[in-house]
Amino acid sequence: VDVRLKRHDSALKNLVQLGQDETESSEVAGSDDAHFEKCLSFINEHKLHKLGLELYERHAHYKRKIMVALGEQLLSEQKGDVALTVFLAANPSDINGAKRAARMCGDWKSYFAYAAEDDRDEGSGHGTKESRIRAVAESIAEEVCFKGEMKGDMQKKRESIAGAARIYLDYCGDVASAVDMLIKAEMWSEGRRVSRLHSREDLVKMCVDAAVSYGQKCLGDFEDRISEFTKANERYGEVLEIRKDAKREEGDTGAFDFHQDDGGSVFSMASNASNTSLQSNMSAGSVGSVTSVSSVISAGAVSTFSITSDVDVNKHKSKFNKLGGKKKKKRPKKKGPAAKRRIQPGSEEELKSLVMTLKSNCIDEAYYDIIAETIEFLAQVGRVSLASQLFDSYNQMRVAINDSQQNRLSKAKAKEEDAKKKALKEGHDHDNTFVKIDCEDEVDALCCKMMPDALEQVFSFF
Repeated sequence: VDVRLKRHDSALKNLVQLGQDETESSEVAGSDDAHFEKCLSFINEHKLHKLGLELYERHAHYKRKIMVALGEQLLSEQKGDVALTVFLAANPSDINGAKRAARMCGDWKSYFAYAAEDDRDEGSGHGTKESRIRAVAESIAEEVCFKGEMKGDMQKKRESIAGAARIYLDYCGDVASAVDMLIKAEMWSEGRRVSRLHSREDLVKMCVDAAVSYGQKCLGDFEDRISEFTKANERYGEVLEIRKDAKREEGDTGAFDFHQDDGGSVFSMASNASNTSLQSNMSAGSVGSVTSVSSVISAGAVSTFSITSDVDVNKHKSKFNKLGGKKKKKRPKKKGPAAKRRIQPGSEEELKSLVMTLKSNCIDEAYYDIIAETIEFLAQVGRVSLASQLFDSYNQMRVAINDSQQNRLSKAKAKEEDAKKKALKEGHDHDNTFVKIDCEDEVDALCCKMMPDALEQVFSFF
C-alpha cells in the first residue's frame, strides 16, 4: 500500500521491520542477509540511503554496504568529489571506489595516495605493481592535462597542467614530459629548476626559448588590447548614454507610447509626438473627406458622377485595371546567419557586447602573474633587452587603458554637471532624472595595475 501511494520512507521502515520479525522467528541461516539485499535494492531504487543508514545504525556490516551503495549512486550522478568522501568514510573504507571517484573529479593526489593500498590496480595486468601504476599514471597525467586545458579560468588551468607535470615526475620518472607540461603552464622558473635538478641543460634551453617566444607574442597582444579597449570604451560611453536616455523616457512617457525595435534600438519621442500631431490635423468631419478609402471615383457625364467599389471593378478585368490579373509575388529576401546575428546600434545587446569586450581586453589577475613571471625570468636568464621591452610595453598598455577610462569618466561627469545646471535653470529636480545602468560600476573599475615593486625597482636602473 505504501509503495502504491508512493510513501517510500514508510515502505522501507515496514520492510526493515518485517525482516527483523522474520529473523527472530526463522531458524534458516542467512535469511537476514537475503532480506537485507531486498531492502538495499529498494534503497537504491528510491534513493533512500540516508534513511537506510539510520535504520541500520547498529549493524556495521549492513551500514557499510549502504555507504558503498551511496558512493556508487553519487558516481553515477557524476559527483566524484562527494563520492570520494563517502567511500573513504565507510568502515572500512572502499579504496577501489575512492580511486574511481578521485579519478572522476581529477583529484590525482588522493588517487595515488590510495593506489599504494589497493592491490586491485586499474592498470592490472602483466608486470610489477610499480610498472602498472606507472602505466596508469601516464593515462591520468594526460587526463589531468586535457581537463586543465578545457578550463576557462587561467589560474585553475595552470594548476591542473602543473599537476600533470608532477605526476610525470613522481610516478613516471619522465623529466622531459614534466618540463613540457610546466612550459604549457607558463611556469618557466619551475621548469628550469626541475631541468637543473636532473642535469638536463637541453630542457633548460627549451624553457628559455619558450619564454622568449611567449614574451614576443605578448608585445603584439598588448598593442591589440590598447586598440580594442580604447575603441570599445569610446563606443561604450555613447551607448551608455543612449540606454540612459531610453530609461528616462520610459519613466517620463506618461500617456505616450515608448517604442523599441526588435534589437532594442530607441526611437525618439519627438518622432512619436510628430506623428500624433499629424493625426490630429486630419479632421474626420472635414469637407471633401472620402468615406471609403477603397472607393474609386470614375467620371461619367459632366453633371453626374458615380462611385464604383472594388467589387464592381473586378467584374471587368483588364491589364489596365490595377485589380485585374495576377500580381507577381515578391520573393522574400533570404536572411543569412549574419543578418540574424546583427546587433542593433544602441541596443541592450550592443551594450552587453561592449562590456564583454572591455573586460576581455583588460589584464586579469592570472595573466598579470604570468607576465610578471615572464619578465622576471627573462631578466634572470640574460634576456634583459626583451624583458625591458616587455616591461615598457605593459606599462604603455596600462597607461593607455587607464587614460581611456579617465577620459570617458571625465566626459560623463561634465555632461552630468551640464544636465544638472540646465535642470536647475529650468526649475526641474535633477535627482528625478538621474539614471544608473547596472554595468557601470563594474566597467568603471576596470584598470591595469602596476608591475610588482621589485620589477619596478629593477627596471628603474635600465
